[in-house]
Amino acid sequence: MRFSIILSACMAIAGVRAAPAGWSPGSAKWLSEIGDYISKHANNGLLQQPTCDLSKAVLPSNPQLSEVPKDQKLLAVAIGRGTQNYTCSSSSPEKAPKATGAMATLFNASCIASNYPYLLSLLPNVALELTTPPPFGNSRGPADLMVMGHHYFDGEGVPIFDLPKLGISSVKKADSKDAPANAMKGVNTEQEGAVSWLMLESIPSSTGLAKRVYRVNTAGGKAPSTCVDQPEQIQIQYSAEYWFYG
Repeated sequence: MRFSIILSACMAIAGVRAAPAGWSPGSAKWLSEIGDYISKHANNGLLQQPTCDLSKAVLPSNPQLSEVPKDQKLLAVAIGRGTQNYTCSSSSPEKAPKATGAMATLFNASCIASNYPYLLSLLPNVALELTTPPPFGNSRGPADLMVMGHHYFDGEGVPIFDLPKLGISSVKKADSKDAPANAMKGVNTEQEGAVSWLMLESIPSSTGLAKRVYRVNTAGGKAPSTCVDQPEQIQIQYSAEYWFYG
């Protein structure tokens, strides 16, 4: 990952003193916070090429998910940007949308996680506001992050993380906690809230190096509470940090 390009993109964000048209007050606040942070640290080595030592990265823990096993180490950190997918079998108010999986592009944020955790924590919000990557695309993401892989569900409903450098990990949900109350609820008219934080474990058939995946600092993604006035297929925009251990 070309960290200097990422920092240049962040500096460009920092130089924007007015939020783009249509941004919510909360999003404008994040933009301002990024600018203030970079301006404060620009003379303290922020613009230099740091080492990307993943042993220095600390997994967010509020809310607290199951701890990482002592025999596993951090392999990579990504910002995921895509959709949480749901279906409605009828428009009855008694029916709630049923989750059918997710699809997301994963952008490499390992170096930012190692050196600038505060900036990392803001990236899901920025990604949700700024970026709408096409499925399985390879265009750069928030702060010019490079694509690291993709997340999707297979035909049997198994969550898949397809990462060229780490292989293909098939996982299952093993722990879940509600997102914090102050998490970004969504974009535009999608304001149902942020999806849960998750801990996912590899299943026996998995061949990837990642044995445990944490989804944290989620933004958006929750479905409407009922199927009233909803289409049969629903896609809700979301973003999150993904931490891969093995």
